[in-house]
This record gives sequence, structure tokens and C-alpha cells, in this order.
Amino acid sequence: MRIMPLAASTAGGVAIAVIAYTAYWFVAADEIEDRIAGWAAEHQARGIIVQSGAPQVSGYPLHFEVSLERPSVDNSVDGWAWRGEALTARFRPWRFDKFDLKINGENNVRYFDGATWHDFEGHIEDGSAWLQLDDEHWIEKLLLDFKRVNFTGPWGKDPARVMRMRARAERAPDSDQSETASTAAEFASAALDLEGVILPPGYGEELGENIEYLNFDISLFGTLPAGDADAALRAWRDQGGTLELNSFRVRWGPLGIESTGTIALDGEMRPIGALTADIIGYGDIIDALIMSNMIPLGDAFLAKVAFNMLADKPEDGGPPVLRSVPITAQNGGVFVGPVSVGSVSPIRFH
Repeated sequence: MRIMPLAASTAGGVAIAVIAYTAYWFVAADEIEDRIAGWAAEHQARGIIVQSGAPQVSGYPLHFEVSLERPSVDNSVDGWAWRGEALTARFRPWRFDKFDLKINGENNVRYFDGATWHDFEGHIEDGSAWLQLDDEHWIEKLLLDFKRVNFTGPWGKDPARVMRMRARAERAPDSDQSETASTAAEFASAALDLEGVILPPGYGEELGENIEYLNFDISLFGTLPAGDADAALRAWRDQGGTLELNSFRVRWGPLGIESTGTIALDGEMRPIGALTADIIGYGDIIDALIMSNMIPLGDAFLAKVAFNMLADKPEDGGPPVLRSVPITAQNGGVFVGPVSVGSVSPIRFH
């Protein structure tokens, strides 16, 4: 006879919990617009303008799904801006720091190089992202996965195309490294993976307009302070900052490169670095440098002779391969093995 009261009590408890959760969900949904407005106000105080149409909220009972029309971010202080056609964010009602995003349709980006604004107009057929915010509502980790992307830029009306683009960016946890440590702590890491790139007509030179893949993975050591980009880069250099190229791979027509190494900046803000690489199709890249007037014809001939002496000749008759060849940048010059192949200029944003 006690079963019925127990069952009734349990059912009543479940009903109260459902009612309470339902009330919480709809109250929280009503507050989402205020949360977005507050987040936008926080960023506006930092010089970043965030705007969109009124949010549409759905997803009851297990998540919130917030749809925004014509969202935009204008960060003129740091020299970039983004405007999209639509953005949908999906997240758990009890987690306001982790979001799944859908980013489809028109997406336009512009950036300032210190003298001129450059505009890129793109269309993403199938785009998704995942991001995590820190306690101050800054992006701590970001993952992107875009499929079938077309975009135009300063080069003209002909579009470039990317079949798939995946990217990752992550700030390292606050380091407890002491001030007397001899090496800088890891500040951030990033990776980019492009597949099926088609360049605009006329931009492939000797290598062709199709890039099968291009990807890299980097880690940034040393804090990059906020504020003026030139001053931040000098401060990063002065504290011994380095960029670790964990991997770099490209297959562009006949050219194939796999490389790793370390890059920094010298006293004149020019890149300096020591890398190693496996290179196939080096003859074609030398021809491309000639066509671009980046290397004199005589130097190109000497480079081909030197590389042919250093290269492995596959037994199957394939093209020669430079294996574990050192690539260095110093005093404004770039060298592959002992051969000078180009120069680098100081990095300045203004």
C-alpha cells in the first residue's frame, strides 16, 4: 500500500523538476539578448564593435540555438573586420562558455596593412566552428571547418576556391614560468589545413593554379602584448620570442615541401630562422622565381647545379629530392643549403 504514495511522491518531484527547468530555460532564453548586448558592450569598451539583428532563440529542452542575421565585428583598432550573412550558435543551457557554430553564406573580411584596407568577399557553402571563451569572455580556443569556399580579393573579380579549410587557434594556459627562466613560455598555437585550392587565373606562374594541399602547425613562444602591432612585435622579439614551425607541408603542381624549424626576428625586424626540409620539384620553383624576377638567371643556373649535386635520385626514375636540406634566413637573405634564393624585408605594420 506504500507503493502508491511513493510513486506519487516521485512523480510529483519529477514534475516539479521539469517545471523548474522549463521555467529556467525560458527565463534564460529571454536573457540571451541581454547577454549578447552586454558582451557587445564589453568589447565596444575595448574598441571592438559587435552588431547583428535581434537573436532568435530555439532548442528547448536540451540546448539553446541562437540565430543571428547579418552579424558583424569591426575591430578597427587592430585593423580587421568581418561581416556575415547568418550565424547560428548552439550551446548547453548550463554552459555559456562553449559554442558550436554554423557559418554559411556570404562572409566578408577586410584588414588594414598599415596603409590601405584590403577587402575579401567570400561565400561558404558548409561552415562550422567551435569556440571556447575564458573568464573574461575572450576567445580561448577556436576550431574551424569550412567546405567549398569561394572568395575574391584585391587581385580582381576572378575567385579563388578552396574545397576544404580547417583551422585551429588556441591560447596557452597562463604560464607560471618564473621571470628568471631562460626560455620564453608558449603563448599560443595555431594550425591551418587547406585542401583543393584553385588560384585565380594567372596566379600560378610555373607551378599551376591547383594546390593539392597546404598545411602548417605553429607554436608561438613569448608573450605578444596587446596594443600597437609594431610595438607588440618588438616587445615579443626583445623578450626572446620565437615561432616554432612544428610542420609545414605543401603539394603545388610539381613542387612538394615538408619542413620544420624555428623562426625569430633580428634587430632590424627581419625574419631569421633555421629550418630543415625535404623538397621535390625544386627546379620548377627556381623557374617560378626567375619568372617573378626574384632571382637572377645566373644565380638560378648555379642553384640548379648545386641542388642537383645535393639531391637524391630515386631508383624508380622519379624527380630528384632534396632531403633534410637546411633552410636559413639571416642578415636579410634566404638560403637553401649554401645557395642564396631570395631576401626578406623588415616586418612593419605602419
